[in-house]
Amino acid sequence: MRVMRRVLGTLIGLLAIVLSATPRLPSQAVIENPAKPKAANAGRVVTPTEVLAISDEGTSEFYFYWPRDPRTAPDGSLLLSDKDQILLFGPDGKFRRNFFKKGQGPGEVTYFGVCWPTDKNVIVQSVYPNKLILYDHAGKYEREIRMGTLPGTRRPQALLLLVRGDEYFFRAWDSPPFEKEEPEFADMPRTVLALNAATGELKALATFSTKAYIQAAPGGGGAHYPITDLNAVKFKEKYLALTHTEDYLIKIYEPGADRIVREFKRAYERVKPEPLTEEQKKGGAMIGNKPFRPPEMKYQNDIRNLLARGDDIWAVTSTKDGAKGVLVDVFDGEGVYRDCFWLKLPEAASKSLLAPGQCALDGEFLWVVEKSEDETYAIKKYRVGI
Repeated sequence: MRVMRRVLGTLIGLLAIVLSATPRLPSQAVIENPAKPKAANAGRVVTPTEVLAISDEGTSEFYFYWPRDPRTAPDGSLLLSDKDQILLFGPDGKFRRNFFKKGQGPGEVTYFGVCWPTDKNVIVQSVYPNKLILYDHAGKYEREIRMGTLPGTRRPQALLLLVRGDEYFFRAWDSPPFEKEEPEFADMPRTVLALNAATGELKALATFSTKAYIQAAPGGGGAHYPITDLNAVKFKEKYLALTHTEDYLIKIYEPGADRIVREFKRAYERVKPEPLTEEQKKGGAMIGNKPFRPPEMKYQNDIRNLLARGDDIWAVTSTKDGAKGVLVDVFDGEGVYRDCFWLKLPEAASKSLLAPGQCALDGEFLWVVEKSEDETYAIKKYRVGI
């Protein structure tokens, strides 16, 4: 896991305000599912067929530095983020345009966060200046929506999480509570924010707890390894299917109403992690002249990724088999464990399947960011035969 450093003097005071101003969501009974789903053919091996591959070889129109966060538009096109690039590809994989324009004027960004395609627009979240920029699919600049602050705070660290019509919701976070100069596990809240598009006002909604392994540095600041995060995917247009814990638990959250619609799990045999690599054992940061290493965990996170299509939520689990692939569980919106299958992909694609932000499900197709052994990238489109 990557080590992320933050200096305390640059961080916001969002956490205390959110925790004091935002009530906890009411708890409800968790739907318990058995270890086996209802489908008669559950446990089958599904081997997707590669449909196309996008490479930067032989073109000067774009270059893959670190492609990430693939998102599909209603017409099947693909929006992809990269270094100083917001790339749009057609369903056939052909390059259409780059929406990135560096600057601080209308339609320009210095740094951008999440990009989101809709049936009418491509929405780019500018981190600085702090705004949303709307383009049409032909690349024409239309308008901007400014983003203000939460009352009593500076601009929060936030990324666009869901777009529904003219409603915009973000995932915001605070800095780790760096206090002890010895490694420790700490709570890292993630808060959903709602943007009033007319006024630019941000409102804090639900807060979800995540976990990190942290260590303070002498003189301030520190480093941390995230253990869990708020992993969320759009479900049925107005909902988010999400996980934020180490153990098997899925929640359906409706941000427009700020309510948990449903919580569910299934009986699951936890998976032990792979041993730390020699590089990880050396530590990714030096704190007080000592290496800061990732922790030795007892188990992997049960759910590694979430995908959704139609009425189904796909939980990509930590269960892997060298011959079969990665085990994917399928739930419906009522929280019923309907099906499961092994998704057998090439190794590079399997790694991205297990990593949130590196693949996108669009109907019968799965788009995957693949990194080869020579450190080059390709975007693959697979047909999943289920």
